[in-house]
Amino acid sequence: MISLTRRTLLVGASALTLAGTLSFRTLAAGRTYHALLVACTDYPNLPKKHWLIGPKNDAGLVRDYLLKNTPAPVKFAPENITLLGKDVEGANGLPTHAAIKAALADLAAKVQRDDFVYLHLSGHGAQQPEAKKGSETDGLDEIFLPVDIDKWVNRDAGVPNALIDNEIGTAVDAIRDKGAFVWVVFDCCHSGTATRAAEVDDELERKVEFADLVGGGQADRTAAVKLYDDITATASRGLDENGQRKPAFNLKPTGGEPVNKGKLVAFYAAQTVETTPEMPLPKGTADAPRFGLFTFTILSKLAENPDVTYRQLGQAVLQQYSADGRTRPTPLFEGELDARVFGTDKTDAVMQWPVIIKDDQATIGAGLLQRLTAGSKLAILPSALSQLSDALGYVEVQSAKNLESRIKPVEFDGKPALKLADIPANAYARLAELAVDYRLVVARPAATAGLDKETALVNSVLDELAAREKSGFHVELVEPGKSADLRLAVLRENAIAGAAADASDKPALWFLPASGDVTLTYGGRPPLIIIHPDDQAKLAEATAKNLTTIFRATGLSRLAAASDYRPEEVSVEFQIKRRDADALEPLQASTVPRVSPDDEVHIKARNDSDKYVDINVLYVGSDYSITHIVAERLAPANGSPDAGLKGGLLAFTDTSFGMERMIAVLTEAPPQSEKEDLAFLAQDGVPSATRAVGGSSFSDMLADIGTAPATRSVMKLGDKSGLKGAVMIFPMETVPHT
Repeated sequence: MISLTRRTLLVGASALTLAGTLSFRTLAAGRTYHALLVACTDYPNLPKKHWLIGPKNDAGLVRDYLLKNTPAPVKFAPENITLLGKDVEGANGLPTHAAIKAALADLAAKVQRDDFVYLHLSGHGAQQPEAKKGSETDGLDEIFLPVDIDKWVNRDAGVPNALIDNEIGTAVDAIRDKGAFVWVVFDCCHSGTATRAAEVDDELERKVEFADLVGGGQADRTAAVKLYDDITATASRGLDENGQRKPAFNLKPTGGEPVNKGKLVAFYAAQTVETTPEMPLPKGTADAPRFGLFTFTILSKLAENPDVTYRQLGQAVLQQYSADGRTRPTPLFEGELDARVFGTDKTDAVMQWPVIIKDDQATIGAGLLQRLTAGSKLAILPSALSQLSDALGYVEVQSAKNLESRIKPVEFDGKPALKLADIPANAYARLAELAVDYRLVVARPAATAGLDKETALVNSVLDELAAREKSGFHVELVEPGKSADLRLAVLRENAIAGAAADASDKPALWFLPASGDVTLTYGGRPPLIIIHPDDQAKLAEATAKNLTTIFRATGLSRLAAASDYRPEEVSVEFQIKRRDADALEPLQASTVPRVSPDDEVHIKARNDSDKYVDINVLYVGSDYSITHIVAERLAPANGSPDAGLKGGLLAFTDTSFGMERMIAVLTEAPPQSEKEDLAFLAQDGVPSATRAVGGSSFSDMLADIGTAPATRSVMKLGDKSGLKGAVMIFPMETVPHT
């Protein structure tokens, strides 16, 4: 929770320095793009419960994207992509320790200065006691598991054939020493400290506990596990010396580096004390294959907008996790994050694709990754440079795969349906409307021993609420364990692993994130309602209030996908002032910093567009509370260094802890209009059409969150006539002082 402090509108100065750079197209023409994709699925020396499915799909999807969807003139040639995996068409072999090391060494031998190297490792991660005592701050080595790993026998040898963090760092350094830029993605995890209180049928965690890696006799295994447990009991796991998250694999040296060394960007699926899952994706798609959540989300965000920086891509991933109701895992991003992905030009991304007509069928090279689904509308344009006002007609998506959609002409927006023969050669299909699905998918509680009566009562209440016509929220109920945004569980707190000695034994309805995890660290706990079996009306009232609260908070996160502001038009920066420091440190939207009581949040906002823009700042607590902080109108800066908004916003208290979010909502202000004020979205925390067309503006979509008139809100897109808007999410974790 937070307490509001004095707000001041102080003048802030900001300056943008533009550095001249070599033309990207000139550089791209002379560089070679390489990729190494590692997909570890079958582990012969581990029980089959630890075998994975998703990594081979990850590798196939990444390869298809690199070959077909990277923006010109970026070009990955098939002969420059090495794929190590089993049951993947065109694979170059199995991802053994030797094969991975050989592929990395081969890259180091053949890359040239300014080449680009993409590395992607999907599989299991783990932790083991460090071989050299004192080399790691938490006493543990993070490891990636090739398919030929063997059992751990002693500390000196570690897990045979595992790739240790330092080993990976050395191999990456050898590539960078040649002057190549390296982007590496780790879709694996190493350990987990949360307890899963609600089962999830289709999710499999990409980690192996240390006990499952230990071999030898019973006495040796017991001693090894005790060694590991002793280390983890005394170490600050997953944190650096400043109490902030540290990446799993230490790829960046702390000192200086030669100026001619290639740059590095590293994406990690989770911090070292979290798990990351694989699951059928996209959600809600029948017979969807399993992918790593991290891999699929990266490619989905990149497919939607390839012209971004690594920092913006990381921010988009975090925003999508928030929109999907995931408080964990917490991806980490480090390195040259302000470089552009694949080194592309800084251009405006346009969601449009060439129309391909063959055998009386029309297709486009975009699909589920670009969030196109059956029913999506696109305008047919004569060329890629045409305006939407030049639309010849419209098409609708009939069916979509990950990177391809079948389309058909339809009557829309006053224009008749075209015949396929009338669609000109070189025509493009451009997204014509922006849709946000506000529906909240809720998994019913599973049966709990001794709580049958309470569980039945909760299910009766859910049926009652789902049938209400005007409830203030839209939910779709699914069976326990199925894919969902919110999971319900009927539990006694004292039955949860890690509960305090004085935990309550009263039956309660728990509201859990999509992962089903519950953590009771720092005295925090998820929202819950004590169940009184003889008072259904009271339970229904409290449940309805909680669902309304969660629906609104989730809706704000989902609207983050609706941003159409270019980054340079309106800048919003939050800064953290630690209680024992005077300096302000930036709160990057691509990171999840840890904050503590008495730390403060400040804001710097600037409008470099030629129109007035309203800014609202809200704070969403771990209990789904929404606090409205400020509403101000930003005038165009017109080049003035003193324009903008600057000041202190809030200070943290010690009343609750957990994953929380600062949200900045930007809306373009029409001439002589009243200031947009989203105070109506404020709410306390938690103690039926399937599709409808909302208003045509971003403000109407915001209003939909408050009034819940439909499960899906749609805004038509235009060239310049429509009012712009954006939702920017800045996640953080509140923790006590250590």
